[in-house]
Amino acid sequence: MYTPKAFELNDPDLQHQLIHEYPFGTLVSEGKDKLAATHLPFLLTAGSQGKRLLQAHIAKSNSEFSQLQDGTPVLAVFHGPQAYVSPSWYPSKASTHGKAVPTWNYVAIHVHGTMTTQTDPAWLLEHLRQQTERYERNQPNPWSIDDAPPDYIDAMLRGIIGLEITITCIEAKQKLSQNRSLVDQQSVAESLRHADGSPLQRALNGEISRLMDSNTLG
Repeated sequence: MYTPKAFELNDPDLQHQLIHEYPFGTLVSEGKDKLAATHLPFLLTAGSQGKRLLQAHIAKSNSEFSQLQDGTPVLAVFHGPQAYVSPSWYPSKASTHGKAVPTWNYVAIHVHGTMTTQTDPAWLLEHLRQQTERYERNQPNPWSIDDAPPDYIDAMLRGIIGLEITITCIEAKQKLSQNRSLVDQQSVAESLRHADGSPLQRALNGEISRLMDSNTLG
């Protein structure tokens, strides 16, 4: 991933936090005659010897991924908040003879690793239980995997394959107007706060504000 130094995000804790906050990723691998991609919600968890793992599951009928050999190199791409940035948001534009152009601010994380498949029913059941508990915890009436008939769950387990990715490298990029002056950064954050109010714009405003706060504390 092309990442100018100003946009590098090297803090492992923040990288992991963003994967947790934006867990729906794109898994990419080299197939027999072309690149293959599939879109999945992931769990980031701890493995043995301090290694980090990504876990997900796919339909057994997903032949592009279910037939990959264990140890296959893969790339998981996660997109954080993103939004258009207008040059009209830069206070400095008035003093730079209009030398400003539109751009796009965003956060992206590329996770490299090696993949193994999991077919053990106990592994799959525990994986589904963890995923369900995570996404149901804020529901008014949380659903539990135990709410479904056991024979139904057993049938579902026979139709999926687990994926476990041992992480070898994480590349992370946060393009949040760091190449602009602090006044321009503050104005971009404020403009996003008062734009059309989409969740992604509000989230991007939060990331820019967090970055400015960390720089101030640093």
